[in-house]
Amino acid sequence: MFSIKCGPGSIALSSLVALSACSSAGVDTFATRAVPQDSGTFLQITAAGAGPLNGSTAYSSKAILAQLPDYTTGSVIIGLENSTPDAMVLFRKAYGGQVQALQILPGPGGKIGQIHGVTHHVVGPAGERPGMTFREAGTDPATCRIGTNLWLGMAICKSRGAPNVTLTYSFKGEAAMSSTLPPRQVLDTGELQRIIWTPPT
Repeated sequence: MFSIKCGPGSIALSSLVALSACSSAGVDTFATRAVPQDSGTFLQITAAGAGPLNGSTAYSSKAILAQLPDYTTGSVIIGLENSTPDAMVLFRKAYGGQVQALQILPGPGGKIGQIHGVTHHVVGPAGERPGMTFREAGTDPATCRIGTNLWLGMAICKSRGAPNVTLTYSFKGEAAMSSTLPPRQVLDTGELQRIIWTPPT
């Protein structure tokens, strides 16, 4: 584990799961707690996009905030499977502060390329929320593979609600360092970290 300072506070994340999510607007430690009964949904990720955002939306703070006026933007470095790119991070003004909700990567032609839902306030196509277990989310093990490189030991799966939405699950103990998918009883305990939308092909 390592800790990275971000303004007045800090967050600690597994180096195999993600890099820091720091912004002058604030931070939220995503997908590290149980999903509450009242999840206060901000938006839903579907095959079409994340709320009003989709592949035709320009990758710019102005264009994105025009669609989501209750949000603010910042910058973040995220850990993908094979790279650590810069991304735009969206914070929702809620609960007396700023909650990190989405991380957005650029795509071709100056448009949005990927949208990552990283809080339990974002719901996936089949009702998945970061913080849920694999079993709670109802993910099909047949759609999963084991992650590599920065995502070593993570299960990379497809949402049963949309073929262009990917789910990433982390594990504890020996399974967190495994190069193969764990047995079903361990797989069921995996914690959903990210809901990743890419434009449909």
